[in-house]
Amino acid sequence: MRKWLTAACFVLTSLAASVGAQADNDDRLTVVELFTSQGCSSCPPADAALKSMRDRPGILTLSWPVDYWDRLGWEDTFAHPHNAIRQAAYNKRLGRGGVFTPQMILDGRVQCVGSKPEKVRASIAKARTLNHPWINPTLKLAGDTITVSLPEAKVEGTVSVRVVWYLGDAEVEIGDGENQGRRLHYTNVVRASDVIDMDWSGGAKSLTLDAATGHTAGADHLAILLQQDYVHGPIIGAARLVLPAPTAPTSASR
Repeated sequence: MRKWLTAACFVLTSLAASVGAQADNDDRLTVVELFTSQGCSSCPPADAALKSMRDRPGILTLSWPVDYWDRLGWEDTFAHPHNAIRQAAYNKRLGRGGVFTPQMILDGRVQCVGSKPEKVRASIAKARTLNHPWINPTLKLAGDTITVSLPEAKVEGTVSVRVVWYLGDAEVEIGDGENQGRRLHYTNVVRASDVIDMDWSGGAKSLTLDAATGHTAGADHLAILLQQDYVHGPIIGAARLVLPAPTAPTSASR
């Protein structure tokens, strides 16, 4: 346990400095996706590292719990098979065979082991310096209605528009498997995701979402990801929003 805590503290300290320096390069968001599992003993340092990056300017972090560790005695309480499919699609496009945890994918372009601070620092620096188009969607909230505005932009081919509903903070008591007995903290946990436009071609466009969809999924935030070519392509745009609190039901008048 002491060894694990020392490693986690080193990750947190190292990443805090490196991400702060990289985040000032420009005003675009670097999207850091962590594929993790409650049943993986190597994942807690990466989960802690993701937490350290969450509030850094210019960084959007998302945790995608995968289910392929469930067979070892503990079923991840947040995992979904689609998350593993997303990870596998990324790895196939990036020329890697198979999947592993903890893995970070940055902007859908760069990958690294999420628990190794030197690899994460180098990957963030690489992702921030890659020259590629960037589009900033606008998110506006009116009551429970969220309007996603896509500006007119020059894009190559078509772009998919993905909504990601995520939970800012969660703590889980792990009852079995490699992390048995630990109480672990998770941040920006994806609770649901869907593609709301498969073939945006760059014209100005507005899409609407209902915050209740996120509430039902157990989320309190949403992110919009624009991915080039297909649903797991390179990310060329992103935005995020805190969801309003669920509307309390009103009692019927007598």
